[in-house]
Amino acid sequence: MFERPPNGFFVRDLVLFNHLRRGGYVSKGFIFEAPDLTNSPIADLNDFQEQLCLLLASLHEGQRLQVQYFSDSDYKAELLRFQAETERFTNIWTKRSRNERFARYWQAMVERKLRRQRVILYVSRALENTPRMLTSNAAMREYYLTLLDQLETEFTHVHHLLKEIFASAGTRVLPMTDLDHFKHYKQFLNPSFADRFDFDAAKDFVPELTIQENCWHSEGNGQSDFGFFLDGHYHSVIALTRWPRSTYPGIIQRLTNLRLLDYTITVNVDPLPITQEINKEEKEHDRVAGDYASEKKISLLTVMEKKQKKIHALMQGQTIPFNALFVIRVWDKSKDGLNAKASAIKNAINSMNSAQYFESNLPSTSKNLFYQTWPAWTWGRYEHRKLYSEHRYLADMLPVTSTFTGHLKTAEAIYDGPANNLVGVETFSGSKDNQSPQHAVLLGMSGAGKSVTVCDLLSQTEGYFAYTVIIEEGLSYGIYTQTVEEGARPIIIHPDGDLTINYLDTKGLPLTPDHLSAATALVARMIGTASEEDKQM
Repeated sequence: MFERPPNGFFVRDLVLFNHLRRGGYVSKGFIFEAPDLTNSPIADLNDFQEQLCLLLASLHEGQRLQVQYFSDSDYKAELLRFQAETERFTNIWTKRSRNERFARYWQAMVERKLRRQRVILYVSRALENTPRMLTSNAAMREYYLTLLDQLETEFTHVHHLLKEIFASAGTRVLPMTDLDHFKHYKQFLNPSFADRFDFDAAKDFVPELTIQENCWHSEGNGQSDFGFFLDGHYHSVIALTRWPRSTYPGIIQRLTNLRLLDYTITVNVDPLPITQEINKEEKEHDRVAGDYASEKKISLLTVMEKKQKKIHALMQGQTIPFNALFVIRVWDKSKDGLNAKASAIKNAINSMNSAQYFESNLPSTSKNLFYQTWPAWTWGRYEHRKLYSEHRYLADMLPVTSTFTGHLKTAEAIYDGPANNLVGVETFSGSKDNQSPQHAVLLGMSGAGKSVTVCDLLSQTEGYFAYTVIIEEGLSYGIYTQTVEEGARPIIIHPDGDLTINYLDTKGLPLTPDHLSAATALVARMIGTASEEDKQM
């Protein structure tokens, strides 16, 4: 089937395909920042799966869902904010420590050694209206403006619904603007932008132009051996043709946790009419029943029972049917690099309980599959690789993983993460006038570097505090105190020293019960535990 690339406009923070009447489609994207569940207990994974099932159940027959998963090394905004904060500080050692972090992480970002997973949900619907009675341009304009207002309100409700579904998991769901939609399309169709961190795509956005005029700047050339060539990269398209035999929450992490950057996962989800699915199962049941009546095979009786259970589950709402298209696109500047990345992805698919894939080699097939993966587009006519699915195992296969970054947007200190990521640390958290200290405990064996780690944290965050008090044993922080103030001298307390701590001193204030109980407890602690229980204080 000949398939054309989708085209439309970015309007009112929506993506409008074709036109604003029957035959047109409208979508909106939501940036989905899920919690990192890589090492989470089974209970948390099950709870998150239930929320994904609710998301699928919330789709009606006129809606479709697209999940876009990709990863990049872009920490530009967070690192620039961190560096701007550094310029405000005066301590030489603090600036040196923070500048070293910024330079090292910026170089790693430019060399694409960092990794950050991103997920975008697109909810789409078809337009059914046909303005037949309107003849004047003014009336048509008023009609379309009213329709856009209604669509804005509708997708605002979708945003509220998503926030309610995922509220308990700590997930952030952020609605995308026209500029966000534009940037996603720009990066999707131009993979070479991943090497150009100095390029600001926002300057190229022209709302009056179509999606293709704004974002598609390179022709695709079909290759004789596999895939196609686009924007200086070789591309290969892999589609899932069989679901895993059994799924569980977290199985998709085998695919999303690959240490690769240049690949995307697109899942298009189409709800099926339940009544139509029930009729289909009943017809198959009747056919099998006829075969059983003539052949009397026990295996046919088992198939009949299976069909009966499925019909019962569909009628009771225990099973919700879908058609889903699961496509992975991978690219590289060389064919050898592309083969290596594609092999890693295919091995990951095979490790998912015998899931099966299909790698497209024909340029026409690759083109058709590629068009189905365009952001926000779920209404393509190419349906050959769609799979029947049910909400339980489909929820396990949605690529909605994330990278843990901590408080990176407001980080006071930045550290390396375990998955080539960056983690931001805050010592105080909350709104500007309502911040609370973030207490921490650092555990480690002797010589593991506990004091070195805390010294590094203090070095990065020194500029945020008026003074720092350190109570320790062993004088591990003596050098750090000299970096804050050159003439700093630690107060050393030992049994035969010349310093005395008067725990009874009230500094001229009345003696309170709290002070008295604290003094009594201190003395009791100094005395120790009595060998006889009746003499214990």
